[in-house]
Amino acid sequence: MNWKAGFTLILLFFIGINAYAQDKERFQKIFEKETSGETDNQKRFKNVSRLSYYPDTLPSWFFNPHANGMGYYAIGVSDPDMVLDEAKEQAIIRAKSIALLNEECKIQYFKDIYTDAKEVQRYTNLNERFDIYFKLTAKRKVSDAMFAVLDTHVTRYNEFVVLVSYNPQRVNESDTLYPLMANASAFFVSASYDGAEDNQAEYEMKNYLLTPDQKVTGAEFLFREKGNKFLSVSSFNGEQLEYPAFPYSYTSPDATSRNQVLVTYNGLWSILSRQMLFTLMLNTQPYSVKLKNVDQQYSSGVTRLAREIASFSSTLEINGIKFVNDTLKFDLNLKGQTNSMW
Repeated sequence: MNWKAGFTLILLFFIGINAYAQDKERFQKIFEKETSGETDNQKRFKNVSRLSYYPDTLPSWFFNPHANGMGYYAIGVSDPDMVLDEAKEQAIIRAKSIALLNEECKIQYFKDIYTDAKEVQRYTNLNERFDIYFKLTAKRKVSDAMFAVLDTHVTRYNEFVVLVSYNPQRVNESDTLYPLMANASAFFVSASYDGAEDNQAEYEMKNYLLTPDQKVTGAEFLFREKGNKFLSVSSFNGEQLEYPAFPYSYTSPDATSRNQVLVTYNGLWSILSRQMLFTLMLNTQPYSVKLKNVDQQYSSGVTRLAREIASFSSTLEINGIKFVNDTLKFDLNLKGQTNSMW
């Protein structure tokens, strides 16, 4: 790739990042309003007939999907409190999209690091901030024959959980191919000012497929958090879904202690997608490429900007999931990194 083409790619990537940052500002007022507690937005369950505060025991294959053998396996989970037929459809498209990322995905990563040192009498106040934008995408033409639903589970909260296998070689000449797209992103900001820390983040997943009869199936999910405030927005086939904030709790079949119970107030898919994207974002950092390191001198101190950017193709390998200390942890790898920009 010549230098002009490389510069064009970098410029287009920066333009995309700036547009993304503007979206954050546009949604900030909505976020503050929805999470301020000034109005009573508490919703009630519509489709859960018997509400239970006991943890739902998830099947063993949820924690180790690859136990079924070699190949591509993925978990999909619907939102809580859905009609089960629709919940199943939503869970399957989410599982298919993650399976697509397992085969091959494009990863883009952007990080800015700021350090501001100010002299105050005999002391130096050090303020730091870093912004990270992470994105992974996959898009391919697939057929129904490539996928198989291996097992299912319905939680106490009407969440449909599905285990899907994916074999891109399982296709016949007579099969009709249709496009399937997976798009996931994370925007994370961490700042430390005068010893106080402030973190905020946004995680988003969009999954679409166009069936042979030209029907578009789409699932979008957005989770935004700032401090102890959070907001989730979900839609399926163009309709926004609503479900109550509730202490949804889950455990594994072999759990022996309380710290192996997971509690989340937005449902299982919320924390599953968030933790997957957060873990992937952290795993991408060793492969990032530093583009720029600038020192700017001011009378009050020094502000340093280090900028990193990376773009490469990889495969996502999820080896296992476990619940520890009221959170969900992934054992995953990014394999076969080949930098596509340099």
